[in-house]
Amino acid sequence: MTRDVVVVGGGPAGAATAGFLARLGRDVLLCEAARFPREKICGEYLPPSVAPLLDRLGARREVEALAPRRPIGMAVIAPGGWKVLGRFGGAAGPGYALRRPDLDAALLAAARRAGAEVLEETRVLDLQARPAGGWVVAVRTGGGAMRQVEARAIVGADGRNSFVARRLGLRRGTPRHRRWAVMGRFRGARVPGDHGEMIVTADGYCGINPLPGDEANVCFVIDPRRAASFPGDAGARGFLPGRRHLEAYVRRRIESDPALRLRLAEARITGALAAAGPLACGSRRAAAPAALLVGDAAEFFDPFTGEGVGTALHAAEIAAETLEAALRRDDLSFRFLSVYERRRRRAFGGRFRVDRSLQRILEYPALTDFVAGRLARQPVLADRLACVTAGLASAGSLLRPDRVLRFLCA
Repeated sequence: MTRDVVVVGGGPAGAATAGFLARLGRDVLLCEAARFPREKICGEYLPPSVAPLLDRLGARREVEALAPRRPIGMAVIAPGGWKVLGRFGGAAGPGYALRRPDLDAALLAAARRAGAEVLEETRVLDLQARPAGGWVVAVRTGGGAMRQVEARAIVGADGRNSFVARRLGLRRGTPRHRRWAVMGRFRGARVPGDHGEMIVTADGYCGINPLPGDEANVCFVIDPRRAASFPGDAGARGFLPGRRHLEAYVRRRIESDPALRLRLAEARITGALAAAGPLACGSRRAAAPAALLVGDAAEFFDPFTGEGVGTALHAAEIAAETLEAALRRDDLSFRFLSVYERRRRRAFGGRFRVDRSLQRILEYPALTDFVAGRLARQPVLADRLACVTAGLASAGSLLRPDRVLRFLCA
């Protein structure tokens, strides 16, 4: 039997794509190399804009049953001490903060309920184009058995190191933005319960996001070029130390920064620390004949604005709608599937430009303090920026003449 779509990767992007396609009546097989639950480096935060998507996936009730924290916004702590809280506000309501394994389980369960077949511990080893169109997908199951699956289309949702993107020749070269992340969960952190904080440091920033059960997600994002000492090499592949050395490194960073020391000095790590990098990646394009890339497999820049999982869920719906139209017309050509590229640009292009502009500002402490001071005196603008990065408002709304003038005169 030839499947309509094989989805590679069972994280939020893959589970959502499979779920949306199955709800449209498509025969979908999802192959995930890991056995869930599994940990993943993540800020463990979802913006309010995902609520309608969770409804359409049939996952919102299960997510809310996990009693997630509901952040009303995100705050930035500038090097000079300014704290700027951007609130989401409006009809969107608060966001969601919950442990990534719990979110993954809820999204995979929703995909299964929709009718997708999910195979865990099943690794895709090869893709071969069929003469008649589509793909022959070679997989190895958890028991070691080899299997071939025919598919009319394939979706690469297999993360930053996407096998599908590399196999299709879509992966771009090494990006210049080469930050690394070290993430862990802490108990007893002195943080607000209703919003997360992004603390700008000398060599990057640290995101602290409250989670259910008195835990907090703590994610250090480091630019090795600006770090006095860093446990990962800045070369093409890099290396990472053992967990004991990671903990010592994290403790040194906490002690060296007053804002981090205030919040985390008395907190204890509740699980293993994990590190990964370089974080940024990209593809020359996210569509090919009978193939699409979704989530980090298509593009990832930096986690500062926390848009990763939210963007993945939005892109999954766009991918599913594009593939449904292509399958219905029996036209899986690049010309037709490039509609996905155009819709992604319309949906995310402006916000991504804002994200990159924020990253350039963060490289200059004096400029960061200047911008933070202006936004602190104009909370309406801070709220608008939070809504743009959360996908609740267009990037162009920041550039209205009255808002630009208000910022300059603050």
